[in-house]
Amino acid sequence: MTTSLSALVVEGGGMRGAFTCGVLDAFLQQNFNPFDLYVGVSSGSTNVANYLAGQMGRNIELYLDHSLRPEFIRYGRFLKGGDLLDMKWMWDIVEQENPLNQQALFARNPDFYMVLTHARTGYAEYLRAGKDTIIEGLRASSSIPVLTRKAVEIMGEPYFDGGVADALPVKWAAQQYDVKNLLVIRTRHHNYFKASSKVDEFLAKHVVHHNSGFASSLKNRCSRYNDAVDFVRQNTNFESQQRILEVCPPDDKKLAGRLCKDKRKLQYTYQVGLETGAKAIQDWKREIA
Repeated sequence: MTTSLSALVVEGGGMRGAFTCGVLDAFLQQNFNPFDLYVGVSSGSTNVANYLAGQMGRNIELYLDHSLRPEFIRYGRFLKGGDLLDMKWMWDIVEQENPLNQQALFARNPDFYMVLTHARTGYAEYLRAGKDTIIEGLRASSSIPVLTRKAVEIMGEPYFDGGVADALPVKWAAQQYDVKNLLVIRTRHHNYFKASSKVDEFLAKHVVHHNSGFASSLKNRCSRYNDAVDFVRQNTNFESQQRILEVCPPDDKKLAGRLCKDKRKLQYTYQVGLETGAKAIQDWKREIA
């Protein structure tokens, strides 16, 4: 293993991930991939997988087509006890109509990890992508608890969205091998910190209370997220042990939100991502490389 390795860490955020689609498509346009380790959370995992597969334009097509179909987000179904987000339908139909190029993805055997949250313990687990785990791992990593009622089983264990336990896994990535340089793609603007959530507290107390570990993880996720943001801030100067380049969307109300179904907003968000990604390449070459 060589020294001074570089890592790519990609945050989730549902439909906000259209921004990440743009950033990573800009990377593909310029054949920019200086990374040795790849870590994705939730929709960030899906975007990393697409990037490694070299399928430029594929993920934004999924956002503009499959994600907007009525089968995916259905409030009536949710009110009747079903899933608000039908992730199983999504992955089944995507693999039929516009499949992930796994051959290209695994051609170089990349160190690609998907962050999951164990549905009972609430602990973060970092699943290395393999041909036998990639699709279920991506589905689990994006299965938001409550909005998706049932955990995804992988090797006999139940998992939900990795964003519960480690939404911004910069500390974990920095501890791997001899990683010195990190590029972190966020889907929140630079000054965003997560406020304490009454919704999380309610869910922990009344909905998932039977799994005390998961409930505890849910209650504490705001503080963990903000600790991760602090870690990023502490490592953006030349004297720090790790160098982190943070790539964020602007604080722009026109950008897509988590459950956005507005095609124009999604297209605009993707375009902002393309422009931000092109700038990030230059920033990396100037500040990190």
